[in-house]
Amino acid sequence: MKTATQRTMRDYNIIFLTLALFLNAGNTNNLKAQDNGAPTLEVLEHEAYEMPRTQVIQVHNSETDTLNTLYVKLPEGYEENTDLKYPVIYFTHPVLHIEILSSTTYWQIEDVILVGITWQKGMNLDKLDSYLNFIRNDVFRTIETNYQADADQRTYFGYSYGAVFGAYFLTERTNTFENYILGSPALGIDHQVITNIYAFKSTEMEDRKKLNANVFVSYGNLETTAIPLFEKFITMLKGLNDETLTLEHTVVEGDHSTALPMTTVQSMYWLSNLIKE
Repeated sequence: MKTATQRTMRDYNIIFLTLALFLNAGNTNNLKAQDNGAPTLEVLEHEAYEMPRTQVIQVHNSETDTLNTLYVKLPEGYEENTDLKYPVIYFTHPVLHIEILSSTTYWQIEDVILVGITWQKGMNLDKLDSYLNFIRNDVFRTIETNYQADADQRTYFGYSYGAVFGAYFLTERTNTFENYILGSPALGIDHQVITNIYAFKSTEMEDRKKLNANVFVSYGNLETTAIPLFEKFITMLKGLNDETLTLEHTVVEGDHSTALPMTTVQSMYWLSNLIKE
């Protein structure tokens, strides 16, 4: 004799199979039979997946006279809440990061604008100053003029080489972002960031610019060869003795490839508490 649970599961299976047959029958335009009888998929371009409330725009770089692409993800209810100003999270490598940031902020912050900035081909530290100027002069103006963006609530999110860029930004262009999230910075690629902090630290305290920033640094416990560099970077930031700098650092599970998801979750939790203050 079947139990109530078994009967319920049987009913669900019948319903599921019925729906599957119905949908398949009504979707004959999408599947065509091959000569061997196997169906082939016909992709409908007008039904291609798009991330909701996401706009892709181009911004003119006033210094290099080139165009860069921005991916702008707006929060739910944005159109109705015309009187609100939203914090903004800026990040490089948007195709890699926009989905995980979108899903994480949905649960932990919700009311935030995401802005992914494409990384120019051939980018290296020799060209960073131009890229910094582009973000400060062109990207901020575009976002804060055309969207309900809070100019006093800018956050930078970077992972790997993007985190190196953020670390360089922190001391090279102070008072640009209020918050920095630097996940597993690829310091081994170029030590200019370390050199930059050394130069910053060597400046007399009374002449040194104040960082005025909240910084979150994380790395994976399996990034064994890079851990000494991570720790050196953290120690150097602490050694600045800047009362306007708050530093949070954590070690997450994983290597350089797998530490990203946990870094995103923990950093967004950290950021959510700052935004609420």
